[in-house]
Amino acid sequence: MSSPVTEQRLAQQRAIYGTPLAERFGALMNVYRLSQRSLARVLGLSAPMLSQLINAQRIKIGNPAVYERLVMLEERQDEPDHERVLAEVQASAPVLTTHTSRGRQALAGTPEGGDVAVQLALYAGPEALLAAAQAARSAGGQALAEVLERAAAHHG
Repeated sequence: MSSPVTEQRLAQQRAIYGTPLAERFGALMNVYRLSQRSLARVLGLSAPMLSQLINAQRIKIGNPAVYERLVMLEERQDEPDHERVLAEVQASAPVLTTHTSRGRQALAGTPEGGDVAVQLALYAGPEALLAAAQAARSAGGQALAEVLERAAAHHG
């Protein structure tokens, strides 16, 4: 049975990532037939850090590039050549910005803010997100303001 602190951390991971990281990492280890150490290497994490995330000793992935590699592995899991996917993801140097075509697709595809709010929560604290929301609202960007407010709420 989990402690109340662990349950709270798992709830925070659900709020940020949609599901506990143990489930996401576990699914990838199963699909790609990886050990924790191997998955950590592909993602660009230390094995102890991955273990802490899996066990909810840590709540958030601190490095946006690591999160992007996680998403890349999830998106490419149906490709037949897993070895190639793993090598390409490990070698990647992803940079998450709203200027990428992927960012524009995410914004266009999620009018309620969905994953965009979660991603924004990785980049700034709640105060900065709320200030940006206020500025967006002042400039007539109601929808953007709502996404920024949801991102601020992901910080709990």
